[in-house]
Amino acid sequence: MEWVEVRAENIEAAEELALDQLGVAREDAEFEVVTREENRLFGLKKTEARVRARVKPVDLPAKTTSNQRKRSKNTNKTSKSTKPPSKNTKNTNNNKKNNKPKVSKQASDDREPMELKDQEKAVIEFLDGIIASFQIEASSSTRMEEERIIGSIDGEEIGLLIGPKAGTLLALQDITRTVVQRHASGRKTNRLSVDVGGYREKRKASLVAFTQKQAEAIKENGGKIELEPMGAADRKIIHDAAAEISGISSSSDGEEPRRYVVLQTTE
Repeated sequence: MEWVEVRAENIEAAEELALDQLGVAREDAEFEVVTREENRLFGLKKTEARVRARVKPVDLPAKTTSNQRKRSKNTNKTSKSTKPPSKNTKNTNNNKKNNKPKVSKQASDDREPMELKDQEKAVIEFLDGIIASFQIEASSSTRMEEERIIGSIDGEEIGLLIGPKAGTLLALQDITRTVVQRHASGRKTNRLSVDVGGYREKRKASLVAFTQKQAEAIKENGGKIELEPMGAADRKIIHDAAAEISGISSSSDGEEPRRYVVLQTTE
């Protein structure tokens, strides 16, 4: 499976976007951190996080720890100081390597799950604390969407919890996840997102409508349209919307952080 690279306000958000693109659960994916964000709680961030991800290969061999590597190096040095290894020894080492235990996809699933009601309670208590700290007229709630917990804050004057380019919202989501994981104490938890004032749905609806409008222009005038650079989450929404429009295809071009979507006719 090829690697995909995404960019977001923080590592956790970037991993979530990558999982959405890959269409798999977290335990079925592996990640590499390209760059980390400069995290400023409830404020703007100077840089964004970049993460590479791919679907975990089947029967992925267990990773060698640093201690194992050190022991291996010491063993090799000892062998060299005495006598060169024979071909039979090499084959024996290869057999031992092949017999190493492999990572089981089911390993992470064997954890005891945290009760859903306890996860939702942790989310509500934290979001209520945020509301009280900011002294705003708002209320919190939770709902489920395809095994994902959505924690929401709704009320008056809550725009400051979204922030420029949703930076504050992503920071709030990151902290909420950390809170739930601490309550879980190692138990398995559901995926979690946080929304403020229905921002996510409004943003999605706006991008879908924008895509439909651009598609009409392309059908009428022909050719293609290059959209402005945007984040991975927004690009995914546009790709999904374009896939529902007959005669229109979409692709991504450019390099992060200025990667953009290209819409064009298929005829």
